[in-house]
Amino acid sequence: MISVLNLLPRLSGSRHIVFFIVFVFGFAMTKLQAQDPDEAYRSHFLIHKVRKGETSFSLTKRYEINEDQLLYYNPELMDGLKRKMKLKIPRYKEKPIVVETIEEEGNFHVVTKGETPWRVAYTCGVTVEELKASNPEMGDVISIGQQLVIPQTATETSLFDPNYNYYTVKPKEGFYRLEVKLGVSEEKLIELNPELAEKGLLVGMILRIPKTNISGFDVQNNLIVEKVNLRDSLLVRSHVKVALLAPFRLSTVPIDSVRQTNQILQTRNLQTIALDFYAGAQLAMEELVAAGLAIDFTVLDTENSNFTVNQILDSYDFSDHDFVVGPFVPRHFNNVSVSLEKDEVVVVSPLTTKPLEMRKNVVHTMSKRSLLEERMQRYIDSLDQNADNPCVVIVADADNLTMQNRLQAKFPLAEIVNPDLEFNFIKPELIDSLTSSLEENWVFLETKKTNLIISMVSMLNAQQDEDRKTRLMTMDRSTAYGDENIDQTHLGNLSFTYAETQNINPVALTEFYDIFSARYGIVPTREAIRGYELLLDLSLRTAIRKNLIDGFALGETMYYQNKFMFSEQSSGGFRNTGIFLLQHKGYETVELTEN
Repeated sequence: MISVLNLLPRLSGSRHIVFFIVFVFGFAMTKLQAQDPDEAYRSHFLIHKVRKGETSFSLTKRYEINEDQLLYYNPELMDGLKRKMKLKIPRYKEKPIVVETIEEEGNFHVVTKGETPWRVAYTCGVTVEELKASNPEMGDVISIGQQLVIPQTATETSLFDPNYNYYTVKPKEGFYRLEVKLGVSEEKLIELNPELAEKGLLVGMILRIPKTNISGFDVQNNLIVEKVNLRDSLLVRSHVKVALLAPFRLSTVPIDSVRQTNQILQTRNLQTIALDFYAGAQLAMEELVAAGLAIDFTVLDTENSNFTVNQILDSYDFSDHDFVVGPFVPRHFNNVSVSLEKDEVVVVSPLTTKPLEMRKNVVHTMSKRSLLEERMQRYIDSLDQNADNPCVVIVADADNLTMQNRLQAKFPLAEIVNPDLEFNFIKPELIDSLTSSLEENWVFLETKKTNLIISMVSMLNAQQDEDRKTRLMTMDRSTAYGDENIDQTHLGNLSFTYAETQNINPVALTEFYDIFSARYGIVPTREAIRGYELLLDLSLRTAIRKNLIDGFALGETMYYQNKFMFSEQSSGGFRNTGIFLLQHKGYETVELTEN
């Protein structure tokens, strides 16, 4: 089997031609296998990064293995243990522990819409651990109508207050650690949670805390949760089998003509997008293999043809695959998903934002645009609760009158400004007369016209001073804001705020740019970054929870540019609901958490 490991997306000149000659004649299944000499006895590996002061003896005691086992899987230790060295730690199957079921009396609670285990526990006055102990079959996700046993000692409480956030106490967490972690003092915690004075901190206890913007955390149903890092999680699977179906259309590339090949590959189209996505996916597969996870990665060219897709379905057996990514085009994707539904093979749509035929085996990884507006509405509501009569100005072009009407319904006294229909221009003196030097100005700019965005950003920034403060927002950020003529510091001065499916902060991407550039010699595109992050996320969820669907219960994950939070849909299947609320500050773009 020939491996395709040298994909160089978006190259130019002869480098592109050399790559395509290799890619066309070498295109096939890509199989990557981690070394696993003792498969019969071990279940999986952990990866341990050696820290200062650790020794081989301390590691064997920590992981309950002997020195021979440590050396066998890490022959580089013959040269000595070194700091930052990454070691493969074998984990072995254990005999199942038989737990004697004790029938305990109690009350029942029927799960309603929007409830999670922590919310049921808090409402009923028990810890999450107590709730789980009374309901051994309960998972991390509970469904509407599910009946849960509540310990008899529990008492219903109405202490849940949407004006606060809540945090579940972890093992070994004391008041000092919580203050460092959450920024809330012991005195404040006891004030908000009087039972602490009598009981002290208990594992699983749910604490009421003030609403704050805490970096490194997410807020889900008012519960503060630490962002999941799948790379640090234990793997219960040692092998994952994946297929990628993408429209490379290699048969259409005239590799005997350098000029024609360059013309094709320099054009931004579905073909080059597929190649970029594959480059990122390949990098993710290599990283997982280096971490000790065996990957069987099959790559197939759909040629953007329904005929070819049908040929693939007829000739290739996907029944033993953990999941299939693609095809990229919705009509081809729907064809594959319905064909593989009977075998319960999960089919993942990687890039399209268009509607798909949702089935129980379908995963739509692009978030709905409506979620962005909902997130901005919540942000505006939070601002409105604390603002004292802001001056609201709505600037909307002819293509965004529906959004103008929605905003006007929310702010009936808002000033409405419509640009000149021919030139998309607004006079500076008009904006100057409508904004205030007494209250904060909220300007909503609803347009995708580049020249209007450029002029408005420059104009508002020029009017900003000690007396006149302006906050710029939009309900639907377009790609036009990335125009090089828009000064990013101006957006920072205006605290430009919006919701987006991807975080476009280049500072956050610096680390991955270095990794990708070292591998391929160029800067990655958005599609390459998504290919890397999506394949990494899906593979790790599968390896951690045995199958991908169960892996969705691990919650929200975030990488360099993408968030993944897969929620079950009433129409069937799952859809990514992970989005960013972003704000420009100075030269940077920062993520705002839910307040």
